[in-house]
Amino acid sequence: MKRAEFLRALGATTLAAAVGARPLVARAQADAAGGTLRAGIKLSPTSMDPHFRLAGEQNLLRALHARLVGMSPEGKAEPGVAESWRPIGDGRVWEFRLRPGARFSDGSPLTAEDVAFSLRRVPRIEGSAGAYHIFVRAITRVEVKDAGTLHLHTAEPYPFMAEDMAEIAVISRALGEELRTADFNAGRVRIFSGPYTLSDYRFGEFVAMRRNPHWFGPAPAFEEAQFRVIPSDASRVAALLAGDVQAIDEVTVQDIARLRRDEALTVTQTAGMRVMYVAMDMDRDVTPHIRDANGQPMTRNPLKDVRVRQALSYAINRAAIVDRVMEGAATVASNLLPPGTPGTSAALGVAPYDPERARRLLAEAGYPNGFRATLHATNDRYPNDEKVAQAIAQFWTRVGVRTEVVTLPNAAYFPQAARQAFSLMAAQYGADNVSYAYRALVHTYDRDRGLGTANRTRHSSPRADALVAEALTTMDDARRNALLARAAEIAIGEDAIIHMIYHPAYVYAARRPLSVTPYYNGAFLPHAVRRG
Repeated sequence: MKRAEFLRALGATTLAAAVGARPLVARAQADAAGGTLRAGIKLSPTSMDPHFRLAGEQNLLRALHARLVGMSPEGKAEPGVAESWRPIGDGRVWEFRLRPGARFSDGSPLTAEDVAFSLRRVPRIEGSAGAYHIFVRAITRVEVKDAGTLHLHTAEPYPFMAEDMAEIAVISRALGEELRTADFNAGRVRIFSGPYTLSDYRFGEFVAMRRNPHWFGPAPAFEEAQFRVIPSDASRVAALLAGDVQAIDEVTVQDIARLRRDEALTVTQTAGMRVMYVAMDMDRDVTPHIRDANGQPMTRNPLKDVRVRQALSYAINRAAIVDRVMEGAATVASNLLPPGTPGTSAALGVAPYDPERARRLLAEAGYPNGFRATLHATNDRYPNDEKVAQAIAQFWTRVGVRTEVVTLPNAAYFPQAARQAFSLMAAQYGADNVSYAYRALVHTYDRDRGLGTANRTRHSSPRADALVAEALTTMDDARRNALLARAAEIAIGEDAIIHMIYHPAYVYAARRPLSVTPYYNGAFLPHAVRRG
């Protein structure tokens, strides 16, 4: 499909306003009956290479590339390319048996050699931030037993192999060893393993897909799926109401109640496996965005003092942020992932709102008059991200830490964060399990071991890291979860190296008779949109 044809097919919200919404509403209903899904998404995939970047906006690529292990909307492991898997012996070898008859979109057989090719490719991608490396780092050897059987070897017992394999896209070895990210982005890759194939893509504009005739799973409801990138929350909702699109993601908290009252729409939501957090620069002796109470440079970094970090936590009224800023579309957080997730700690309660205690701790740490700080956050990535940052800053200011908020677009924010440009930062992180969240977000940064890949402020809790290291080789579920829970109690509670604020809900809306099945990780997938 040509770009101009695609955009004409999608139409535009501005056109809807000019000619009236009724024809577009009728068209949307006809499309639903005829097999074309037209959807509006907030963020564009940054690359069509499924191994290049681990980020929420890349979840759409799960429609194009299957994983060895699938995940249900609730986040439970289920058969994917592999129909079964099991640890052998003490857990240093994992066996995966592939689904008989699985094929790529060109009709070629999908075999263990293709899986091995995919696993080898991940650490060799040029220009990748390396986030996917964490899922293959434990593997010391990939052994193809036969076309349908694969053995993955590790140096130590490793309990997370199935979860790891739910993250790595399976691509065809026929694409060749010279395959580059640019080949995906230019549309030269035409072999896919997921329920859809790619028809066309323009970064920041649209993604077009067509049903994969050789998909081994349940047939998707739509022959074609066309995702239009609409970064503006208001414009995305307007496109839905006008009938320009049939479904949208990331409904803002301000729009939820209004859309629920509209009988022409369905609104679905789920508690997200994500957390809004505040991270603090514990690494540098002098940090760039902290000044004394008079606005002068400081010769020491107050964030290295646990009493200061605890004070900043006690100063935040998390319940007020959830109720007033997020309007209930979130739950207060104490752990990395929502309560009940294996590896979370029931003993680690939500940090109480105690401004008097915060002031006392600041005084004990030598800052009776507080200090000045800058909190950096995004302004276009998460629902109400800028408002949440402003609320946190107001709470800190009330206890004497006079805080300025600087917000940046997502595209500028994270590259700067990766360069440690911030002293205090607010962001979100999502993961399938506590182990991943700890290893990437909380663990002490260790580039060689692939740990702390999302730790952009270089916070550190060696005591908690030691418990996680033990958990990573513990095959017994109960023992492993207890170790992870205790690590959280130390890192988040006692050492206060990172502050959990809330777990956001994922909210979607669609025009009837369509509805969106919400996924635990916020994915908006064409095969998760249902009729009726």
